[in-house]
Amino acid sequence: MMWLYTDEIVGKGLDFVILLQLVFHAAVMVLPTAVPLGILLASLMTFGSMGERLELLAMKSAGVPLHRIMAPLFFIVLGISFFLFIYLNTAVMNAQVRFYQIIFSAREARPDLDIPEGTFYNGIRGYSIFVGKKNSETRSLEEVMIYDYSQFDSPRVITADSGVLRLDSSKRFLTLNLYRGESFEPLEGQTFTPTDITNLEEVPASYLKEKFSFKQIVINLNMNFEMIDDGGLRSQFVGKNLIQLSHYIKDTAQYELDSVSFMNAQGALESSQNERFVMMKTSPMDKTAEGITSWKALETAAQEKTITLDSLYAQVSPEKMESVLEETVTRLEQVSDAALFRNDVYQQQAYFYRTHAQEWHRKFTFPAACLVFFFIGAPLGAIIRKGGIGMPMVVSVLFFVVYYMLDTFGYNLSYNGSWTPWFGMWFSTLVLSPFGIFLTYKATRDSSTLNVDAILIRLKQLLRKDKVREIQFRELILNPVSSEEASAIVNRCLHALAIVKKSPFMEKGSLTHSSLLLLNREYALFAKELEALVEQLQNSENKLVVAKLMDIPFVHASFASLVPKKKILFFALLPIIPLSLPYAIHILWQRKQQKKVLCQCHKVLEELIKIIETTI
Repeated sequence: MMWLYTDEIVGKGLDFVILLQLVFHAAVMVLPTAVPLGILLASLMTFGSMGERLELLAMKSAGVPLHRIMAPLFFIVLGISFFLFIYLNTAVMNAQVRFYQIIFSAREARPDLDIPEGTFYNGIRGYSIFVGKKNSETRSLEEVMIYDYSQFDSPRVITADSGVLRLDSSKRFLTLNLYRGESFEPLEGQTFTPTDITNLEEVPASYLKEKFSFKQIVINLNMNFEMIDDGGLRSQFVGKNLIQLSHYIKDTAQYELDSVSFMNAQGALESSQNERFVMMKTSPMDKTAEGITSWKALETAAQEKTITLDSLYAQVSPEKMESVLEETVTRLEQVSDAALFRNDVYQQQAYFYRTHAQEWHRKFTFPAACLVFFFIGAPLGAIIRKGGIGMPMVVSVLFFVVYYMLDTFGYNLSYNGSWTPWFGMWFSTLVLSPFGIFLTYKATRDSSTLNVDAILIRLKQLLRKDKVREIQFRELILNPVSSEEASAIVNRCLHALAIVKKSPFMEKGSLTHSSLLLLNREYALFAKELEALVEQLQNSENKLVVAKLMDIPFVHASFASLVPKKKILFFALLPIIPLSLPYAIHILWQRKQQKKVLCQCHKVLEELIKIIETTI
């Protein structure tokens, strides 16, 4: 947070105590953000360690379900959330006031006097100083030019060959001793008329020029840091507690917002009606009996005669038309400016309403985040069963980064008015709550869906490019397979493979619904025959046959599992290009890859036939 205000702090001469106060108040403001992260990490480490040491398993075996194990810690987290709410409503409120009080005071403070070389220095109010060269040790200056506009009605310019800069011990007065220079200042009250001038040389100078060998300038410069009053900050949203925010939103902000909206609408309507009927004797805005009668008579007369835009153009001259169009443009610009002004007034009131509403919801979102993170961390720790600081830290940081991004995203959208304040402030909680409910449900049901070991095994299987079958020769075979049976099994598998290779999609690339469904059925039969071959030929007494089985690649049970079985659904999804186009590209790429797999299967099966025939 403090890095956002670095430019306001650096170079302002703040002493160590003020900087220490600033850091302390910033830490108080940041603490509510760190509490949910701490609860997430603590719950992950606690339940992860209990699962790693099989303590959770022992308690479950004794008949204690997970929700009863979580119950005492839940009440502790509930207490932490309550105290966090009190902390947000008191300590953070005061810290925000003190923090911004120091920031705004530093913004008003004068910067340290460090005049650069070769450029104008505007750090002193009312003066602009240029120095060609300077000596920091002796504080001497060369090629000095000073623009003094501290007196607005009488600015002056001072140039000097050299000078010396002095600052008194109280840092309230700056003394400039200038040597060998000139001063230019406009004269006051000098008036003359052209008739008074008979010769250009007699024209009096309009400024006063002064040459000097030594000139001293004293500038009232208060460089001491002074704290501003905090009354203005206490009246803003950062300095109000929950009750004050509620009263302001209901009694002031909402009322002023509705009032501005009503006044803008009424003003726009009256302005439009008045400008529209300003040249007419009668107007629909006149609600008297005579006015209503006149307006109805005018409407009746207007309906009897048809008037077109071309007929109106024909009644006036081009010069008159040009002036009318120019006047129309001017009126439209006035209407646009008035609308922009009304919008600015409305947005200003809406800003006060949004900021106060955001601060009101902020006092509840952090305590709610503590509860959500507990219901994420506790079941997740029981599932991953990893204690210590390693895995829990990684998981908790990932979840917290997601939470922080969602929270910042919702805050910004509600701050600029794109979302309502309550939805923007609760957006991160609404997104992460289903994860907590899902993880708690899975953990209490002892589901193996999120078992880390099973997930890692699946990932390793997916990421391994060359999958090798692990088959060992069986020393004791109760029902050995004969050569004739082995040949028949391999031939059946070759026949199923030939059917797959001759399918319309594999042979011609026919990307139709019927061809994909047909390929799925044929591919499933081939995969089933191939796995049956591997299972049955493991009972062969021929070691060469068993060894060759390890060369058979794995084949998926389905080629395109996401293809819907119903033709209507297939054609309904086909026009959705963002879904259908990537999937079509994936299927075509898979066709190319599976052709290689099928060729390898055919090669291995042919070699199996040869091994079986040569070893009879």
